Amino acid sequence: MPESKTLGPDMSCRDTPRNSVNALRPASILISARTSLALLIPLFVALVLLHRIACAQAPIPLPGTRIDVDVLGNVFVLDARAGTLTLYDRGMQIVTQTGGPGWENGRFDDPAGLWARNGLDVFVADFGNHRVQRFDRSLAFISSLSTRDSQNPRERFGYPADVALSRLGELFICDTENARIVKVSAQNNVELSFGDFGAGRGRLSHPIQVEIGPGETIVVLDTPRVVLFDSFGNFVSTFPEPFLSAPSCLFADQETVALVDSNRVLCFDKSFRPVESFDVLDILGFSPAHVFSLVIAGGRWYLLTEAGLSVFNDPRDSSGLLDKEKKTH
Repeated sequence: MPESKTLGPDMSCRDTPRNSVNALRPASILISARTSLALLIPLFVALVLLHRIACAQAPIPLPGTRIDVDVLGNVFVLDARAGTLTLYDRGMQIVTQTGGPGWENGRFDDPAGLWARNGLDVFVADFGNHRVQRFDRSLAFISSLSTRDSQNPRERFGYPADVALSRLGELFICDTENARIVKVSAQNNVELSFGDFGAGRGRLSHPIQVEIGPGETIVVLDTPRVVLFDSFGNFVSTFPEPFLSAPSCLFADQETVALVDSNRVLCFDKSFRPVESFDVLDILGFSPAHVFSLVIAGGRWYLLTEAGLSVFNDPRDSSGLLDKEKKTH
């Protein structure tokens, strides 16, 4: 009678063929790999978020409501509450400041819009004084444009909320009093106004920001919409409205459009197609109550919030999005 092998009081041992054991191994390895992958994915995502937060520098505590950055990396900060315009160098050291409350040249009444990108000119939409003031790159006053008292109603603008300069030297002004955009030629003459009566789907209700985007497209933040016009004032299109919830500020240049919408930053390519979205908490490391201004320049993002100015490397670099855009275009 053959001997009995036991593993315990109630278990008998049977010889298992070696090839049967080997047949079970691939399945167990596959299950183990899937389990490991399921655990690694959330861990990887968490590490990426922690890396972004760790790389995000603490905001520079400076007062301001609008910023712009020129081609040399100088930072211009407009403070509507104090009525001041301040120039910072690349190291965020104050170079000079101008302004103060008032109606005289070089002073402001609730200034709203700012453009200073070409390294030569600085334009301020002086909201309460119904004018656009021009300064040189050192913030010395040059001139002022005001047409509210013009006899031609098509030339008038009041309570300007923003201003942008095209590559051809044309000014585009957000005329909130008449809910339209006013175009001023390089010769300082009002050339046309658009977005008001007769604009059809391009009719504006409350334009608060204007940017010059890809192909010299005029990009207007008309909350809660974003409306596109060509440089002659013809309506082109709008961003898909269901895609947006509460847009508050935008940035545009010849390469991209970026829009702060609630707690995210939406990025669009040259064809105005959405390509990526970034959570504000992820890129800043904190959740601001409000983002006042966004600028993308020199491979960096500048976000102005109530906590101050946050400056960090373009997050699209780490995602490879910029390389993809370059290959596409």
